[in-house]
Amino acid sequence: MFFPTCQSDDQFVINRSESELDSRYQYTYDLLALIIEATKADFGEGSLVVAEMRMSRNRIFRSLKDGESINVIAEASRSTWNEELIPIKIPIRKGIQGFRVFIIKKDNASTLANITTLAQLTSLKTGSGSQWSTKYAMQQAGFDVMESTQYENLFTMLAKGRFVTFGRGVNEVFQEITQFNQLYPALIIDEHLMLHIPLATYYYVSPNQPRLAQRIQVGLQRIIENGQFDQLFYQRHCEFLLKSKLDKRLIFKIDNPYLSETEIISSLGNGFMLNPRDDFNQLCKQYQ
Repeated sequence: MFFPTCQSDDQFVINRSESELDSRYQYTYDLLALIIEATKADFGEGSLVVAEMRMSRNRIFRSLKDGESINVIAEASRSTWNEELIPIKIPIRKGIQGFRVFIIKKDNASTLANITTLAQLTSLKTGSGSQWSTKYAMQQAGFDVMESTQYENLFTMLAKGRFVTFGRGVNEVFQEITQFNQLYPALIIDEHLMLHIPLATYYYVSPNQPRLAQRIQVGLQRIIENGQFDQLFYQRHCEFLLKSKLDKRLIFKIDNPYLSETEIISSLGNGFMLNPRDDFNQLCKQYQ
């Protein structure tokens, strides 16, 4: 992975991915590097450092709150984080991580192909990280959720049949199935269903670093206005949006107990967020 660095006055220390096979955070690193570059005229030089230590989300929260080890993370919204850290409430993934498709074993492909109701889907055991916000949304919707604190263990558990479905964001799933294919060749991506959970990823900053929070806020708004944000977002995500073929999937929507759609769209309006029924073929042509 490429971790952008430069010498600076403002030092942004962000979390490391959960494992060597975890590429989910690269976009958030690159976006933050773009924000730093876009705010040099007002704030001076800035550097982005990826922490050496891997930490659970709960430990990351404590570290951010105390101002130790790291001072910024991109994470799904949750009330405790919003209250005790500094949230920059601009959804940097446009809600794409709430477009959940399922990794399954090949043997279960016909089972998912025959599902027509949410009740049928929730009757299948599903997997989730213990500290993921999507876990609580799925539990509230009636899913029987099998948990693990370890990211890679979830793929092992799925391969061993501990659960049937493993919901992953459209922005995550294709890279993951490629990365884990050699270890678990029986795993595939279901082609029939999508679970839509309203979800927003925000940058969260340590409460003792208000200047860094202000710089992210200013930089994000600036690159949204000048078009750099959409350029980066669609360049990184159009491949996955097109591969997922959302227009051919049966979509089930569930609530997010941590976040309402009204709250998500309050900062930038409804048009900023992705809709799973958007024409991504047409939209992505603008950013080729």
